[in-house]
Amino acid sequence: MKLRIYLAVLVFILFVTSWASAADGVRYKDRLFKVSKAKTVTVAEDVPFLDSKDGTNYTTISSMMESFGVEPMMYFYNGEITKKQPLLMDVYEPVDDNAEKRAAVIVCHGGAFVASSKDDFGQKTVAYTDSLAARGYVTASLEYRQGVVMREVIREGADEYDDYIDSLAFSRTVYKAIQDVHAAVRYFRKNATELKVDTNKIYIVGNSAGGMLALENVYVRSKKDFPAYIEQEDMEPLGELDEYGETGVGGHANGAVALWGAIHNADLVKNSKVPVFLAHGDSDYVMPFGKGHAISDVDRMLGDKSSYLKLLGINLHVSTPTLYGSAVVDSILNEGKVYHEFYAPRGFGLKHEFYDATRTDENGDEVVYADSVQNKVFAFLYNLAVDSVPAWQKPTSLPMVALALASRITMGEGNRSFTVERGENLVYGVFELNGRRVMAGRASRGETVSLEGLSNGVYYLRVQGERARRIGLRK
Repeated sequence: MKLRIYLAVLVFILFVTSWASAADGVRYKDRLFKVSKAKTVTVAEDVPFLDSKDGTNYTTISSMMESFGVEPMMYFYNGEITKKQPLLMDVYEPVDDNAEKRAAVIVCHGGAFVASSKDDFGQKTVAYTDSLAARGYVTASLEYRQGVVMREVIREGADEYDDYIDSLAFSRTVYKAIQDVHAAVRYFRKNATELKVDTNKIYIVGNSAGGMLALENVYVRSKKDFPAYIEQEDMEPLGELDEYGETGVGGHANGAVALWGAIHNADLVKNSKVPVFLAHGDSDYVMPFGKGHAISDVDRMLGDKSSYLKLLGINLHVSTPTLYGSAVVDSILNEGKVYHEFYAPRGFGLKHEFYDATRTDENGDEVVYADSVQNKVFAFLYNLAVDSVPAWQKPTSLPMVALALASRITMGEGNRSFTVERGENLVYGVFELNGRRVMAGRASRGETVSLEGLSNGVYYLRVQGERARRIGLRK
């Protein structure tokens, strides 16, 4: 008898503990875990990286920046001078997480394919990998190949240089980086058991150049999708998309987040049902918002580094292929009724990487775009991870289509209650606009939850598997 009582008490304690934990947070939505230190893994061996050859292959731009103590951008004279080295990636995991199949996110930094790294802070790379891992994802930051070959001409009779980057050099750099992202996805799929990763829930998040890589990963199916001119007889062969890394598994992600990104061929978007999130400023001069060319204003892109170039008499000329930005991708996905989201606050002069931009809305509140972007990105990934993509445009390739045929809840009159239409033991919470939780619990199909105890006002209602709703309570 005592043993039965003991077991009953133990079960009750475990139930209450698990309920309290779940009520305080939802996996993939809230911070639930501590995050492990980054574990650097080798995605592929013997990958040819462009090599500075002790600085002798650096162009004048890169060499001068290095001599001034400025982090050099990787511009090279000769694209055939390479050094084979491992392709590396930092992996972060939620600590003390017992889940066997977890969604994974690979983050690709920006830097115009010539700067930055996998441990970047300024472009939110580490912040995103850490924040998402704390929510239950397995995350990674990839050190993809960078470096662009340029042609340099010294002006006669003047101590000035003209440096040219053309479409061929740019396209080859992009293609090699795409190969690396494919290798990273295959690494996760091949090592899914060890990493406890769901092979059907691997997503790419990219910023700027990384945003371009995110789109290219989900839309480019083979090398034939790139213009034939990227391979020339006197150049090192690039190989196929799966040239490096693990074999026997697919290298395309199941979803993508492209922050101010673009793609080289809009037609590739038309035949895909992969869900994507897009964010872009309509005044972007680095990656085109619509159809255009990357780096349309070199001086503005370089920022403070431009003054160094002017001082040294260096004139940089960039000619990239035609690219298709988020507005074009959004239009195609709308026409094909493919699930996606497009965050493009228009009319506020938002440029490239508008993390630091703010404005005051009509209510006098400050809008911090870094927070807005992150919140929308994380909500999008949450929907993918829990199979809660809106039904009216949900790709049929995603699993559990039937679960998203209707909303899980319906609101009562005056929003004073809600009823669960489907699902069992769903966690819910009601939050004030400042984030303070004022109500929480669980409810199953057929149950009505009363909100009568709350004062009139505006709140956020979160129900497991649903996107957060902004509701106004009134008598």
